[in-house]
Amino acid sequence: FKQEPGVLNPDISVRIGKPEQRVIVDPVKSAAMGLTVAQVANALRISLEGDDSLVYREHGNEYTIRVQLSDRDRHDTSKIPELVVGTMMLPGGTVQPIRLADVATILPSTGPTKIDRMDRQKLVAVTANVAPGYAPGNMQLNIDKKLAGIDFGKNIYKWGGENKVQADEGKYMIAALGLAIVLVYMLMAALFDNLLYPFIIMLSLPQAMVGALLGLMVAHHSLTIISMIGIIMLVGLVTKNAILLVDYTNTLRSRGLSRTDAILEAGPTRLRPILMTTIAMVFGMLPTALGLGRGAEFRAPLASPVIGGLILSTMLTLLVIPCVYTYFDDFSRFIGRKIFGRRLQPAPQAQPQEPAPVD
Repeated sequence: FKQEPGVLNPDISVRIGKPEQRVIVDPVKSAAMGLTVAQVANALRISLEGDDSLVYREHGNEYTIRVQLSDRDRHDTSKIPELVVGTMMLPGGTVQPIRLADVATILPSTGPTKIDRMDRQKLVAVTANVAPGYAPGNMQLNIDKKLAGIDFGKNIYKWGGENKVQADEGKYMIAALGLAIVLVYMLMAALFDNLLYPFIIMLSLPQAMVGALLGLMVAHHSLTIISMIGIIMLVGLVTKNAILLVDYTNTLRSRGLSRTDAILEAGPTRLRPILMTTIAMVFGMLPTALGLGRGAEFRAPLASPVIGGLILSTMLTLLVIPCVYTYFDDFSRFIGRKIFGRRLQPAPQAQPQEPAPVD
């Protein structure tokens, strides 16, 4: 991990070097004295850790009795070989205690300071932070290539942390993005009472997605769950520019203007409100994108795709949406002629009103 570029503060959960006494029980010797390995281990555990399974009752009160060696003996490693782990009956009825040294070998050694477990299996956690400008997914691929040449034996390794969360939650975020697009389309279809105009408006989303990715690149942020939430936010934000253009274009056509004249007038007229709303949202998200305030590192990937998507979508919407509107309007007329056998009539021209007679 230390040799991989972009890795910061690598750490491991295991610290080797804690002094310990390793007891290796000889099953042959213990069986010859009538003991099993489990009995020897249990006797050693009770001597050092104690056992509180005994209860003394007096006058309705219960007192737990804990049996273990004294503190002086438990902290003296020289006393470990002399611990009594059982008894053996000798000929003549004499009972002889069995010392730990009679059935086991005690070796000084070192071991980990703690043992972590997951699903009842021993666990060693290797953690690290990712330097700015590096994607966790790319770093994981590079480390996987190095780990492929290491023989772990029966041990296995799994990735966790941010990569695991993104892999587990990524499919749900994609589903949420698709659901947001469908809901926005259904809402606009109900408001416009038309299935074509909402589709034209939704074509501003690809521009916003490209802008969101560019915003992440400029800010040196990777595509994470937080940044994907920002992309979902864009679905509802960037469509407002196209709504202003399409709605005002339809309004002008209903007043009697031709399609071309309505488009040419709608763009300059709606330019100011489009820029005002976009600038307001960009400046509102700017402190978060700059990482100002406590905990801003967590929120910054949320703002950078929103800002990038808003800027690029605003720049391209004024160019793309009028063109798309024209092509789709021609297409709808073509479909009307082919399917319904009639030519769709243009929007009615506004008739000048005659002045009211003056008495």
